[in-house]
Amino acid sequence: MNHYQRILILEARPAAVYAALTTPAGLRGWWTQDCEVDTEVGGKIRLRFGATHKHLRIERLVPLREVRWRCTGAHIAVGQFKRRDEWVGTELVFRLAPDGPHRTRLDFEHIGLDPSLECYRLCNDAWNHFLGSLQQFVETGHGTPHEAEPATAEI
Repeated sequence: MNHYQRILILEARPAAVYAALTTPAGLRGWWTQDCEVDTEVGGKIRLRFGATHKHLRIERLVPLREVRWRCTGAHIAVGQFKRRDEWVGTELVFRLAPDGPHRTRLDFEHIGLDPSLECYRLCNDAWNHFLGSLQQFVETGHGTPHEAEPATAEI
């Protein structure tokens, strides 16, 4: 498999990790503060990172075990990219397993995000940052999400 994968051992119970992946407060705490989040299978997640945005459909929720999303819309606002929608059709899979009484093993895969994509290097670096933010968030209560840009008043 050439797609992005990462394994983390988190100093947090599976319930805390699952909540970070499935609730508006959770996603705002580690990924982006500018998001709209449904909480049921078939629902939508809309994420904004300034001019970049991603739309995900919730495909699977197995409490304390698995979260799976499919990207249904994307715009990567990076000047040199020819294809700004490379995430469309990719799947994001988070698998959780207890690793002792207060720890969770997180196996993450972004299926379809592979080195042949123009955005791979940028997205690889972003995932490394945001998965680190997820780890900080579930372990300390404070992650490093993308901050929502302040609204500007039109004159």
